[in-house]
Amino acid sequence: FFVMLFSMSNIDEAKFEEMVKSFQATFSIFDGGGSSFTDGVLISSGVSQLEELNDYYESMGENQDAQNQADQIEQAITLGVEGIIIEPVSVDGVVPSVKAAKEAGVNVVIVNQRISDPEAADCYVGADAATTGSKLMEEVMKDIDGKGNVALLLGPMGSDGQVGRSEGFDQVLADYPDVTVAFQDTAEWQTEPALTIVENWLNAGKEISAVVAQNDSMAVGGAKAIADAQKTGEIKVYGIDATSEGLQAVLDGKLQGTMAQGTADQGKFAADACADLLDGKEVDSETIVDNVYYTADNAQEALDAIAK
Repeated sequence: FFVMLFSMSNIDEAKFEEMVKSFQATFSIFDGGGSSFTDGVLISSGVSQLEELNDYYESMGENQDAQNQADQIEQAITLGVEGIIIEPVSVDGVVPSVKAAKEAGVNVVIVNQRISDPEAADCYVGADAATTGSKLMEEVMKDIDGKGNVALLLGPMGSDGQVGRSEGFDQVLADYPDVTVAFQDTAEWQTEPALTIVENWLNAGKEISAVVAQNDSMAVGGAKAIADAQKTGEIKVYGIDATSEGLQAVLDGKLQGTMAQGTADQGKFAADACADLLDGKEVDSETIVDNVYYTADNAQEALDAIAK
């Protein structure tokens, strides 16, 4: 048996679906078995059931928090699962439960967002959030010639993605004294809050050269506010994840670019690691996927790859 726990407050649906495709590809190696949806947790001994992950997403909703996820890990231990793949809600909140799972003999793979005690789990699979943030901000600096006001749309405060990407942003911004962070706020990875936040920034009357969002969903929301204010092109917008929605926005001229974090690779490598652990094999303690930056020049190729 294995269980997958995703923090739906921290991963948008398009990115989730892309990762699911990767899980499906790898877990097809298992024999079929039963599945159970309980309190938003998918538990299965087989993997034809992974086709039901869209239902799983809906059952999970967007109310996940660290306590809920910790409770789900405890439930998985009680049910006797042998492996858990977790996209954690917070860097600290699930660590005690992860340790409890390991003490109970459960294999644990952390995916997409780190936890504060990496040794509590068997391995981590994901991008390096600080590197992702710094690479994106470097692209922004090129486009605005290293001067002007930027506004930052952040993920949930204290989440690994927010902390790491902000660290990367700050590393680059420190080298550009003519750039000012005029605004920053969290939109919790969500489109609608981002739209409202950027509307408020625009109404403040301060000139903005670029809006840099820590994921594509927030970037799309910000771009909508900018389009409503008839400032598309005048204010550049950037995202992270290269989701289908983000890539399409790039092709439509709403986003300047989006930085991919190898979402499909994260799903595949996490599933590979879990499968190897269940087979008693050794795995690397950390697998870091590569970043790729998409603009109007190469976004169509990436969008076509997602559609396959």
